[in-house]
Amino acid sequence: MSIQSRRRSVLAAVTVLVLAAAGPVWAAARIQNVEGSPIPAGLSAEQIDKAMKAGGATRGWIVKSMGAGHLEATIFVRSHMAQVDIRYADGSYSITYKDSQNLGYANGKIHRNYNKWVQNLNMDIQRAFAML
Repeated sequence: MSIQSRRRSVLAAVTVLVLAAAGPVWAAARIQNVEGSPIPAGLSAEQIDKAMKAGGATRGWIVKSMGAGHLEATIFVRSHMAQVDIRYADGSYSITYKDSQNLGYANGKIHRNYNKWVQNLNMDIQRAFAML
């Protein structure tokens, strides 16, 4: 084996070790909850729940009523699952992390796609409100 071949082998091995020690790059995003998203004035709780369910359904979220001012939304994407709580009161709502599977959740960090899914859910809920 030539010196150049050995150097390449050592460099490849070091690269693999560094990447393995760093952990999965995709798990580096901090969870971004949605806080204080506005609800149009004059809507009943029934209208709010209906709009949130319709908005969630746009991208495949399953939204269930959990009680007054509280919904739970779950999405399944391939082998992944994300679940959030949606709570509303006084003209605004929040979407907060509840649970997940196969998204690498640890210490407030998760797969970056989770945040995209939640932001899309928020936009879809806002669109559903606009259609009322």
